[in-house]
Amino acid sequence: MTRTAIDSNILIDIVSADPQYGSSSREAVENCAREGSLIICAEVVAEFATGCSSATDSLAILQALTISYFDIGAHGAAEVGEVRSRKSKGGRILADYMIAVHAATHADRLLTRDAEFTRMKVPGLVVVTPMEALRGRS
Repeated sequence: MTRTAIDSNILIDIVSADPQYGSSSREAVENCAREGSLIICAEVVAEFATGCSSATDSLAILQALTISYFDIGAHGAAEVGEVRSRKSKGGRILADYMIAVHAATHADRLLTRDAEFTRMKVPGLVVVTPMEALRGRS
């Protein structure tokens, strides 16, 4: 069983029915769900909810997609700060580091359209794009 952390861009693609990415993101989530469980962190919930009509609707959608919430915890948050402090202050926002460390700590991989997560050099982070997930690569 493979545990997959889902990035907000994948969820936003699905609910917005994005003409370019919606279908492949939905199919990738479905494929990952067949292989195991799906999880998200607080930052993904917050980013996703900005595109929904209400907090209640966003949580209902996540439940319908059978995506579970896993808290990163105080130790994980401190680890985020440590990883972020080793990088230049430009570039990625802190939320991206939270998502990356959460995925590295609680999942086997991160499903995202943002392959640049690999450049963050978060120990243990495995990044998979929708096209890779659909080809069965993980």
